[in-house]
Amino acid sequence: MFINIRYLAITLIAVFIALGIGILIGFQLDSNDLILIQQHELIESLEETFEELTETNQALETKIKNLTQDLQRSQTFMEAIAGDYLHQRLLGQNIALVKTSSGLDYSPLTNILDSAGATITGSVTIADSIPSQEQSEKAGQSNPPLYTLIAAAIVDGDLNTLADLKQQNLVEAEGAFSVPPDFVIIAGGSRTPTDRPELIDIPLIKEFKQRNIPVVGVESTEADYSYMDYYKKERISTVDNVDTIIGQTSLVLIMAGQEGNFGVKASAATLIPLTRKEQQ
Repeated sequence: MFINIRYLAITLIAVFIALGIGILIGFQLDSNDLILIQQHELIESLEETFEELTETNQALETKIKNLTQDLQRSQTFMEAIAGDYLHQRLLGQNIALVKTSSGLDYSPLTNILDSAGATITGSVTIADSIPSQEQSEKAGQSNPPLYTLIAAAIVDGDLNTLADLKQQNLVEAEGAFSVPPDFVIIAGGSRTPTDRPELIDIPLIKEFKQRNIPVVGVESTEADYSYMDYYKKERISTVDNVDTIIGQTSLVLIMAGQEGNFGVKASAATLIPLTRKEQQ
């Protein structure tokens, strides 16, 4: 009798263990099914999100393409009318160009100035590596500062001085400088921070102003280090987007009588000079 009860107890325990194992296995199976369902729902959600993002991206690409086409059409339109709008506005004016940074391209200025009827008497590009006045004095050179020599040479048409500076690899010079300029364009700006505005640009501006030659300061939108604030302190007009047709138009209008600080950077007061009707 005792043996039968013991076996019965063992049998009952085994049954309960089997039931527990079965329940556990069943729960795990249900959990796996639940996990699979959740994963499937997550995948579907991600697929929907991806499709939405793809549609949004395609819409943005289409919008960018349309805006680019509009911009190109606007650029073509502005270039087409700029010639007529600026035609002969600078007729009879002699312009000298001084580029204080060789890392930026200011060659398009020649075309717009020609279109406006101006005569470019010459251009000077100052070398990137130049000795400071202190270095020159230590080397025993008692010549006037470079900016004084350049300004005097441009105003007086001293080609011998320019040739000497060119031989020393301090400048590149083109043109005859046959007459004193009615306007000097100082083209600055740099891709990296530099002390050249204090060493070259500002002294040059002061030299020309002492000789009663009007000066306008310009730079390209590609100039990461702007000289505009330096120029503004000298109370001259400025254009910070002279590589664009809008900036070139501003430049011509300045030399035709307008004043101010124009362009797209923080230093600019407005994009372009106002017309006479807008000023009234």
